[in-house]
Parts: sequence; structure tokens; C-alpha cells
Amino acid sequence: MQQISEDGKWKWDGAEWVPNEEDGGPAVAVQPMQAMGQMPMNTGGDWAIQTAEYGLFFTKLIGFLLTGITIGFGLPWAKCMVINKWAKKVRIDGRPIQFTGTPMGLFGIWIKVCVFSIITLTLYYWLFGYKKVAKYVDNNITWA
Repeated sequence: MQQISEDGKWKWDGAEWVPNEEDGGPAVAVQPMQAMGQMPMNTGGDWAIQTAEYGLFFTKLIGFLLTGITIGFGLPWAKCMVINKWAKKVRIDGRPIQFTGTPMGLFGIWIKVCVFSIITLTLYYWLFGYKKVAKYVDNNITWA
């Protein structure tokens, strides 16, 4: 079964996203899309971030206040809130992305990192912990 993008302009050939010729393809000549997570080499793809009315400033401010009021336990919810708003504004080669992670999923990782960091006197955080949160975010970004 062949996978076609929601807008019908791209199809997955097993290794990369290519223009869908059956639908007439894109109106302009473009480079083939790479799978999410694989960065194209020397293709010069376009990406853009459309700014919101107030940008991410107020979202980050609310997240900071949420984290402070909950003495740090609200950090996963604040982080997910900011990443969701950021992802809604990003376009890669004209295609939107979305963050599919949940605050509870991030909370589990965050608790594990905190506990192991306390036990190892922050050594776990500096060697592995900060990468775990970034990996969770990267694994939960998909095409919209």
C-alpha cells in the first residue's frame, strides 16, 4: 500500500517523500522530501516559522509561572504547552509539523531524570538526563 500525504502532493516511496505525479505533482519543481528525522544533504529545503500575534513570549511566561507555582512539578505541562504552540507555527518545505507527546509521558521521563540525578549528585543529568527529554520531544514530532 502506498502512503500519500494528506494534501495529495507527496507520496512515500519507501525511502523518501517524492512528488506525486499521479496528482499532477507540485506546481513548481522541488527537491524530494526526506523522512522526518533524516536531514537532507545539500538539498536546501525551505523552512519557516510563522509568528503568532504575541509570539511564544506569553506562552513561555505562563509556563514559567506554572512551573514556579507547582514547585517544578508543572514543568512537563509547561514544556509541552510551549512545544505545541511552536510546532503549530513551523512549516518545513511548506508542510506543517505537530507535537504528539503528552505531558504525562514527559512527566515519567522527568521524574526518572530527577530521581537518578539526586542519587548520583547530578552526574546522571549531565551525562544522560538532558538528552532524554530532548529525545522524547524529537520522537514525538511528526508531519501534521
